[in-house]
Amino acid sequence: MIDKKFIESQKRSIEKDLARLEEEVKRGRKFADIGSTNEDNALEFEVFEENLALSKNALREVKDLRGALKRIEKGTYGICQKCGQTIERGRLKAYPAAAFCATHVKQK
Repeated sequence: MIDKKFIESQKRSIEKDLARLEEEVKRGRKFADIGSTNEDNALEFEVFEENLALSKNALREVKDLRGALKRIEKGTYGICQKCGQTIERGRLKAYPAAAFCATHVKQK
């Protein structure tokens, strides 16, 4: 069983990460205006593609973090969605959005 103090600490960490990632997604959707030459245009597109890839990863992580907050609200945070056992505390520390124990993470 995971204690309430740990869950509250995780919630604060998740909320902080969520705010940071949502801001990252906003920045990633903006198109850089570097200049007007063909070289500048190519660089703008390259930067935009990189930002878009980062935004896709950030959006995936945002979804996972929101799911973790919902599990906290429901009282199911830290419980493996596959087997119902407690997720390892170290795993939750390393990845607060974890929804599966180490045994079932690859089987989701």
